[in-house]
Amino acid sequence: MSKKTSDISVSNNPKARSENLLVQNSEKELLVYDLNTNKAICLNETSAIVWQHCDGNKNIAQITKEIGAKFGQSIDEDFVWFAIDQLQKENLLEISEEIIEKFNGLSRREVIRKVGLTSMIALPIISSLVAPQTFHAQ
Repeated sequence: MSKKTSDISVSNNPKARSENLLVQNSEKELLVYDLNTNKAICLNETSAIVWQHCDGNKNIAQITKEIGAKFGQSIDEDFVWFAIDQLQKENLLEISEEIIEKFNGLSRREVIRKVGLTSMIALPIISSLVAPQTFHAQ
């Protein structure tokens, strides 16, 4: 039985990956280094907050409510889904293949437009850089 988009908010409990990661907090960002892929991943403040709330026990609706309370304003579930989608693509979630892609079929520009218009806080942004292998660095 496949999951429907309407069931997304109650059926997914994303969990942040913790193994083989080095995590460094900075003032408004979180730097995550994936030892498996030699990739450095920078999460801005909002994407870091979403990632830190992914404990495997809360669904998207619960994470959305907690993050809205943290920022002191109501936020749309699409805001959290946008961050979850990026975290999944960077392999920062456990069992990420079981998480339904909310924005499947939409371009990144369409998603940003949709999420950005509903939020007054910074969009969750994740950027990454693959570190060179030791033999390439010489």
